[in-house]
Order: sequence, then C-alpha cells, then structure tokens
Amino acid sequence: MINVNKKNKSRNRIFEFLAIFSMAFGLVVGSGIYLKNRSEPGSGGVLDAANNNPYLAIVVWIFIGLICTLMMISFLEISSAIDKDDHNTVQSWSAKFINKKSASMFSIFYVAFYMPILGSLGAMFLVDVLFEQGMQTFARAAYGVDNSLAMFKSNHLGWYITLKIILSSILLISFQVMNTFTSKPSKLIQTTFTFVKFIPLLAVIIGGFAVFFLGNKNGNSFDAAQSDWKVPTFFSTAIPILFAFDGFIYATTLQKDVEHKQVVEPAMLAAIIAVTLFYIIITVSIFIGANDGDIFNLFDTVFSKVPALSLIFKLIISSTLLTIVNGYTTLIPKTIESASHEGFVYFGKRSKTLSHKEASIIGAIITQILFFVTIAASLSIQSITAEPSHMIIADSLSSTTVLYAFVIYTVLIFGQVINRKTKKVQVKEVKGAFVTGIITLCLLLVIIPYVLYQCLIDVYIQKNVSGMIVSISSFVVLIPIAVWYFINKSLLQKYGE
Repeated sequence: MINVNKKNKSRNRIFEFLAIFSMAFGLVVGSGIYLKNRSEPGSGGVLDAANNNPYLAIVVWIFIGLICTLMMISFLEISSAIDKDDHNTVQSWSAKFINKKSASMFSIFYVAFYMPILGSLGAMFLVDVLFEQGMQTFARAAYGVDNSLAMFKSNHLGWYITLKIILSSILLISFQVMNTFTSKPSKLIQTTFTFVKFIPLLAVIIGGFAVFFLGNKNGNSFDAAQSDWKVPTFFSTAIPILFAFDGFIYATTLQKDVEHKQVVEPAMLAAIIAVTLFYIIITVSIFIGANDGDIFNLFDTVFSKVPALSLIFKLIISSTLLTIVNGYTTLIPKTIESASHEGFVYFGKRSKTLSHKEASIIGAIITQILFFVTIAASLSIQSITAEPSHMIIADSLSSTTVLYAFVIYTVLIFGQVINRKTKKVQVKEVKGAFVTGIITLCLLLVIIPYVLYQCLIDVYIQKNVSGMIVSISSFVVLIPIAVWYFINKSLLQKYGE
C-alpha cells in the first residue's frame, strides 16, 4: 500500500504520481538491456539482429516503445477489472476477458515454460559473465594477453563448462530454497538491486558519450553501419527489444493500492515513455561508445586505462541479474498458488488450499527439470554450433518466451476491445482505451504473426542453423505444454472445477 498524508490532498496526488512513476519505471527497466546488448553472432543481440545497422535498431526501439505505450493504456483498463483482494495476474485477466480454458492454458505456459526458462537463464548468464570476465583476468596472467581466455578455455573446456553448470545450479537451488521458507531476503535483494542496476546504466550513458566526444580510436557502431533496411531485418530487430520491454504490463497492477485514481494513467504513461527514452539514450550511448554494440566492450573502452574499473562495473551488472533469478523463483510459486486456488490448474485434491511451500516445491522441480534438459540439449548439439555452450538453448528460448507472451497480450487486448461492446466485465473505462486498443490490436496482428513466421519458419528457407535451433526448440516446448493442458482439462472435468 502506498502510504500518504491525508491532510494535504494536492501533495498526496503529487506523491502518489511520483511513487507510481518510480515503481513502474524501476519495474520495467530490467536486465533485458544487458542480456540483449551483446555482440556475438547468433546471441540475439539488438545490433546483431539489425544486421549491424544501428540506425534501424534505434528506429525499432522507438517503434516498440510506442506500441508498448499504447498497450499500457489497454492493460490499465484490463487490470482494473480485478477486485482489490483478488489475484491480479495474466491468467486472472484471461479468465475474465476470454474464458477459463485460456486461463488454464496461459497458467501452464507461465509455470511450465516462461518463468522457469527465464529464471534458469538468469542463473546461467550470471555465472557465465562472472567466469568470462573474471577468468579473463586470470587467463591473461597465466597465458599472456594475446592468447588470454581462448587458450585457457581450450585447455580446460570440460571442467570449465562443468563448473559453470554446477555453480548455476547451486545458485538456482539456493534461491528456490530461500524463497520457499522466507520472503524477507527476496524483498531486500529485489529492492536493493532495483537501485543498483541503474549505476552501470548511468555509467554507460556518461561513458559512451564521453568516449565519443573525446575520440574513440576503436571507432563506433555507426562507422561500420550496414544499409540494411529490409522488412525482415526490421522485424528480427523487434525480438530482442520486445524482450527488454516484456513485463511492463505488470506495472498496471500498482493501481490497486492508489487512493487518488486520477494520477494512475498519467503516471503509468509517463513511466513507459520515460523508459522508452531511457532505453534509446542507452542504446545510442552503446552504439557511439563501442564498435560492436556490446555493453561489456563499451566498459573496456571507457576504462581502457583502468581495467579494474571495467571489471567492477561488469561484476555490478552480473549482480543485478540476481533480480531475474530471485524474481522468477519468487513468482513461480505465487503463480502456481494463484492458478491452483482459482481452479485453473489441478494439483490434486488439495488444489484449492495448496500451500506456498508445496507450490515452491512444484515450481522448483519444474525449473530444475527445464534447467538440466536445456543444458543437455545445448551440449548435444555442440558439433553444429560455433562454440560449445551449455546455455544456447535457454538463451534461444528466451526470445521465444517473449513472442509467445506477446501473443497472450494480443488476445487480452482483443478481449478488452470486445468487452467495450459486450460490457461482460466491469472495468474502470480508461479514456481513449477503445480506440488505442483497436490501433494496438491492428499493429500487433501484423507484427506478431510476421515475427513468428520469420523466427520459426523462414529460418528453414534461409538455411539458418542458429535460427533452426531456436525454431525446433520453440516447437518442442509446446508439446509438454499441450500435453499438460489436456491432462489438466480432463482432471478438472473429473474432479470438479
């Protein structure tokens, strides 16, 4: 609950506006900006997806920011349908605006795929960054600057990957155990690193522009810019950018605890616009400060004379990835509880009274299974990948999770637009939400199907090996989701919904 001083209404409104703005801004700006600003081919980074055209990348950032702003208006109206004491989740919205079957399907999607994959990737990527950057220093000392980490890994590749897997697993299990028995450390970690994550982001902005104006001997991303403005490239670039924005709709749930409802809409819209501008400034700064659009290489350039500072900022970035691991190991049990209590997913005769501890155990089992299955799959295809990696499948699926999530968002906006005519669900009608909902729906119905086609089908036509890995993985994960859905449907019918 946002605490306000009831004696001064004007001051209260300003306070609530700023409180909602800051919380929404902090919630949306996440580690996606790090995960998707990498330069390795096939990494799914923004510049790689844009075929090394930074101008196109910036245009797509603006375009996706505009779409997310329009979507925010629709979801403000959608989330207003939930009573204050009820669950305010995607599946809850689906049950009201679509039907209970869709709520079951979406619940299973989030529990069996979306959250476990992103939580696992957070743990893998955190350990990977620590190793790649920390071991780089050790390797240089052991083998010299010219050979560095490449020689170190080639000589010890087996234990190098094994150790990363073990540490990632320990990290993931530790957070699962912690969030099963207590919530205080989780809240402290999330609150602390919500602020800490802005330290390297501000350093990126200042450092990137400083390097540019002082003269960067290594050049910048615009120097080697390609003139690729093809439609397929435009939509490919949208995928990592959608990943950076994903989760913004959950900021709309903040309105439940607000006394002055009139400040909600301007605060939310101001926040999503500010996020878009912030992302654009960061992207421009990375592009003018590094010649490959890589946020980590930018730090090497900025602190070329003091490598220790570069390492410190990379470690800070790594530490902020704890919010992904912590966030999803916290959300999975809550999502399972919500889905169970609302009758969307059947977890046995005690579904309606499923405890947090039981939900945590179920979530941990699902996450660990996906964690090790994706690792095994990644290692099994190392003969066709450029470099052996235990996280290539999880990394590839991170983009797919977002595409599938935006399909769900599109369905919900369709339900919101239809509801304006049917009045089936009682909502607080947001001014302009009907028109913007139709506009958003039209845009999404063009973008999402095309991106899905390009990501899942066109890769076979283009004979893109890394794209085929993403496509096959994306289709395969639908099988257990579909199986669970039909089994769950049968169980709900048999034992009562």
